[in-house]
Amino acid sequence: MKELLEKLTVQFEDKEFRHAYALSFMNTYIAAQIKMLREQRHLTQQALADLIGTKQSGIARLENVNYDAWKVETLAKFAEAFDVRLKITFEEYGTLPREIESFNKDNLQREPFSSDPVFHPNIVELTPLPIGTNKKDQDVWATTTESWNNLPFLPPPPPQPLYQTTVN
Repeated sequence: MKELLEKLTVQFEDKEFRHAYALSFMNTYIAAQIKMLREQRHLTQQALADLIGTKQSGIARLENVNYDAWKVETLAKFAEAFDVRLKITFEEYGTLPREIESFNKDNLQREPFSSDPVFHPNIVELTPLPIGTNKKDQDVWATTTESWNNLPFLPPPPPQPLYQTTVN
């Protein structure tokens, strides 16, 4: 991070550059997180579009890191569809290097309210159901997240349910 900070320290002397850089990072972060949350919930672009009341092409445009016409109203619709809260904040430029360094798949994911351990402490784990699992089989299916992640590429699962809940 030291190297990044040294580079940005010089470049950020230019006010126009630092504003453009921060805006570009924000656009990238939002677009990547929308895509990550959509994929985490096993939604297609069309399914997400249906949830927020837009077209599939609108989702594709919003998942593009070059998109820069964000509206709070639209982001709030995403938050509701993903069942997470939207947080908008002003930050010092000094927080940017740490955000850049921690920009990865794991840090973009968020659990929906139904799996939030603060509000649902009895949830032991959420296990993705295998593709094609019918209602009858849902109660007997169990796997670990690790084994699920090691499966080969599979097509998107059926729309509901996305997760099997295990409680104490």
